[in-house]
Amino acid sequence: MIGVVILAAGAGTRLGGVAKALLPARDGATFLSSILETARTIGLGEAIVVVGPPFGDAVRAAAEALGARVVVNEHPERGMASSVAIGFGALTCDAAWLWPVDHPHVDASTLRSLLAAIDGHDAARPVFEGRGGHPPLVARSLFAALAACTDAPGGARSVLARHDVIDVAVTDPGVVRDIDTPSDLEAR
Repeated sequence: MIGVVILAAGAGTRLGGVAKALLPARDGATFLSSILETARTIGLGEAIVVVGPPFGDAVRAAAEALGARVVVNEHPERGMASSVAIGFGALTCDAAWLWPVDHPHVDASTLRSLLAAIDGHDAARPVFEGRGGHPPLVARSLFAALAACTDAPGGARSVLARHDVIDVAVTDPGVVRDIDTPSDLEAR
């Protein structure tokens, strides 16, 4: 079974303090619903959304309405690794995408490519024009290490760097299109 950990506990400070998960992505969908819809087109079995203050209640309500399971990061100010750890600690599936909510424009074809490539590897990372992107697909063999990455120097990135990660070239600019600032929103 394939899962996803969607990191949605941030305060969106670079966007003026908004819940990125609830921003419109395309066709009336929010960032969160767009990610879940894309993942479900290829057989998503388990969806975990990590939420936290100050938008935890609103994002929780949206995630639950979309059929996702919610876990709470009470202290997201500790950094993204703390959300990664909480999310991967809650998984029961065989492999999962590690998907920051600010990457809502990833194509289903990219997810299929990662699924096809991961066999025998600890993770498969999408690469667009030489740049590594999101969401990497992580095998169960790394779940425990990611669940313990909160205080690891370099966080989840350092865990992945120490393991067998295959880079998968894709033609999808959405894997490197991180929406963090007002100008990123305008570039949509």
